[in-house]
Amino acid sequence: MISGTRHITALLVGCLLVAASCSGDGDTLSEPATTGETEATTGTEAPPTDPIDSEPPATEAPDTVPASTTTEVALAALESVGPGEYDVGVSTITITDHERERPLTVDVWFPLAKGTTGEPHQYTFVTGDSYESPSAISAEPASIAPDGPFPLIVYSHGSGGQRYIASNYTETIASHGYVVVAPDHTGNTAVERVLGTPDDSALIAINRSQDVEVVIDAMLDPESTETAGFVASTDPERIAVTGHSFGGFTTYAVASGYSNELGEVAADSRVDAIIPIAPAVGGDDPDDQLLSDERLASITTPALVIAGTNDQTTPIDPNVRRAWDLTNSEPHYRLELVDAQHQSFTDLCDYLEVFPTLRDVNPLVLETVETMGAEGCSPGDMPIERAQELTNTFAISFLDSVFEDGEMIDPDVIEIPDDVNYLVK
Repeated sequence: MISGTRHITALLVGCLLVAASCSGDGDTLSEPATTGETEATTGTEAPPTDPIDSEPPATEAPDTVPASTTTEVALAALESVGPGEYDVGVSTITITDHERERPLTVDVWFPLAKGTTGEPHQYTFVTGDSYESPSAISAEPASIAPDGPFPLIVYSHGSGGQRYIASNYTETIASHGYVVVAPDHTGNTAVERVLGTPDDSALIAINRSQDVEVVIDAMLDPESTETAGFVASTDPERIAVTGHSFGGFTTYAVASGYSNELGEVAADSRVDAIIPIAPAVGGDDPDDQLLSDERLASITTPALVIAGTNDQTTPIDPNVRRAWDLTNSEPHYRLELVDAQHQSFTDLCDYLEVFPTLRDVNPLVLETVETMGAEGCSPGDMPIERAQELTNTFAISFLDSVFEDGEMIDPDVIEIPDDVNYLVK
């Protein structure tokens, strides 16, 4: 692991944490599993014993009742998934959609060839200030590990966020042998938020799934000068999309297709798996829906949806509940982190830890970070280290089960810890 001082801009940090466009009231807990689902929360109960005859045979009544022959099966402990076998490199590139005349700044995380060295990567803001990665180095695509091609994972940030807002998550996935790419959704980033120049909401919504499609196109195009160094190491047959908050909406929209008054984007059939995190989907009222019932029902892609039980910005009910009930993903997994909140799935708590140690920090910035940190980094919230551990463990297990020879966590085999609710159908 690489250690170093983390720096971050005063103006933009608070903007990284802007809530998604869908909100709700109050804390919510997951609903009971429906028919065909398996639920595990605080472990698995012992199976019932066999019934005992009330009238033993008349010939020889035993002195004692024989014990049940049913044997309780001991469940294995859940093993946390930490950093993988690869060191991680990060490269920042630009991918341009010439049809929309839309440049996208993109970070690419990738497995490094053994022996590659370099400086800690700086997640740099528009002002030039930066947050230093504790584990990844800046690297060129020529240093990618030679044992690919690797599956491609696209990460979509939340509304008003930036591409590297979940670097703990994206770096960890890359360390397990994945190429992870994350675009800044131009017009819906922290930059536009602080300048007061965000795009119209309808334009943002229609652009987002197109951004993901364009990034996938470029990462697979051998004639692209922007991604040429990565194409040979990217497997076109193994692609997943994941995203947080409005990025969770984007994740679903890529799998379902999306349309509004500005046009229509078809579902991307190349996507083999999705991981929406604290997704913004909308409620039961059609006027409140970001994705319609019909769009959600069209999704059959294998899915893992992750959320926090105390999320105030995109609460489980209705967002996760609607998606869980309506989508036809197979397999379909639902992970709820008990007492986690909306920002439990970003790097905000890391920023909050670092800011007080920096010299000459703007008090207004500290106040903003502390205010936004109330939803994820407060006493009583799931500790951020635990939230990261569980998110990474279930996400990587899911990806490995889809793309590698791994097996997804099975509550019939694995003892599920008390601080998660886990559903399978």
